[in-house]
Amino acid sequence: GGPEGGENADLLPAKEADLPFSALWSMLAGTGGGPPVQVDDTNLLIYDVFLLVNLSASISFWVVHRMNFLFLAESLNEGALLCICWIISGLANGAFLYSAVDGHWDPSGKDADKGGPKAAGLLGLSTFVGASSIRILIALAVAVADHRPVGSGGEALIPLEILVGLILMSSWRALHSANTPRL
Repeated sequence: GGPEGGENADLLPAKEADLPFSALWSMLAGTGGGPPVQVDDTNLLIYDVFLLVNLSASISFWVVHRMNFLFLAESLNEGALLCICWIISGLANGAFLYSAVDGHWDPSGKDADKGGPKAAGLLGLSTFVGASSIRILIALAVAVADHRPVGSGGEALIPLEILVGLILMSSWRALHSANTPRL
């Protein structure tokens, strides 16, 4: 026999096809565990995306560029990029699982008082902090690659997106949790 049948078979690296994506994510993130990388509640994800794109477009149109339609496409592009960052962070936090409505706490268990709207709001806050961090890293990487300062184009919206987005997404997730019926 080869090394597959030997006593050191468990020390051999697994084939890439044998690793599920969530196990690969855990190894890359260094967490060793965590929520599964999946989307259970697609309606919640779609509404999150709607809110974030609307946030970017509203900040651009009403605040930064003062009702100038020329910057609308740029703000939608920025909103789409923020949504991608939100989805990546949300997959890492399990923000799109059905258990996210209680902040991943069991509402019928001994820790029932830890779940609910407050925990869901904190999960939304944590997810947005992760999304903002990813967005800032992307802005820095693009600025270095283009040999320019950070803050040109849609990046001018980042400070207000972070400020308003932290409040918006944590409040939205807490409100969603408070109004979602439990089975």
